[in-house]
Amino acid sequence: MFYLDRFLLLQKFLCHLNESKKKASTISMYKHDLKSFFEWLNHYHPHIPPESLPKDKKYYDEYFSYLKEKNLSEANLRRVASHLNGLLKYYNLTSYIGLLQGTNKKQRELTDTDFITEADTLLLLDSVISHKHLSDIQSQIHKYIGPRNHSMFVLMIRYGLTVNEVVSLNIKDINFGQNTLMVKNGKTNRILELSKDDKKIIYNYLSTIPLLFRPKDYTDDPLFISFHPQKMVYWYDYSLDKPKRISVIGTKRMIEREVKRSGIKPNVRSTHFRNSCILNKIHKGYSNEHIIYYFGLSSRHALYRFKRYLRAK
Repeated sequence: MFYLDRFLLLQKFLCHLNESKKKASTISMYKHDLKSFFEWLNHYHPHIPPESLPKDKKYYDEYFSYLKEKNLSEANLRRVASHLNGLLKYYNLTSYIGLLQGTNKKQRELTDTDFITEADTLLLLDSVISHKHLSDIQSQIHKYIGPRNHSMFVLMIRYGLTVNEVVSLNIKDINFGQNTLMVKNGKTNRILELSKDDKKIIYNYLSTIPLLFRPKDYTDDPLFISFHPQKMVYWYDYSLDKPKRISVIGTKRMIEREVKRSGIKPNVRSTHFRNSCILNKIHKGYSNEHIIYYFGLSSRHALYRFKRYLRAK
């Protein structure tokens, strides 16, 4: 149940945000976070008059404890605190409560070690498609998995996809005619434009898979499939009648192997690729809204560390 009085409190504040020229996407996020808080308040503290907000900080601390139990990320906790602070400031309650902090844990500042250099990027991509430092047996396996691994690295390095996003891709998510890729992250879907060269890399990977194991067009068959190195065949899940999706763990191990084989810094992981992509977008002058959409970020707060890093350079 969402009390009418609290709904009016929320609507008045959202109108204020609109009059303050806040972006529609920003207002939408405020609405989502504050509505969730009010619903929690109605459920756990129905004795609080619905026409007012709590003036005791203990209720807000309890709400953040509730969110932490739901495993909300540090970035999301900070965003919720920021939105609640905006609401309290608007209703002149900060003198009673003070500024809320969703978490006491400070974000670590970014350093040069959180990114991959352009030189290392080129070395890694060249290495992935090469046969260097491979035994005869490994070379035989690489003939099958090299194009797949290359395609996955391209999406992580050039488009900043996370490991989970890459693994979750289905064949229907890529449109070869329009050079687009739909990426699903939780409740949000975003469409990225692929370069023609990168599209060809993925298309060529699919072409190397025998028809029996190849993902079927326009279906939810996985785009990137698992390979059985002992049998030298792609895995097929006959119970589901579709190829077997490569796992997150399998992908992370593959990244570690390919990074080691390339000879670049051994601690490079997929987060380095994503961080570098975000930094490149900021360097090129893209707006906060574009970057948030492009990478599926929760809010502009996720960009602050990158901007602080750039200011310190």
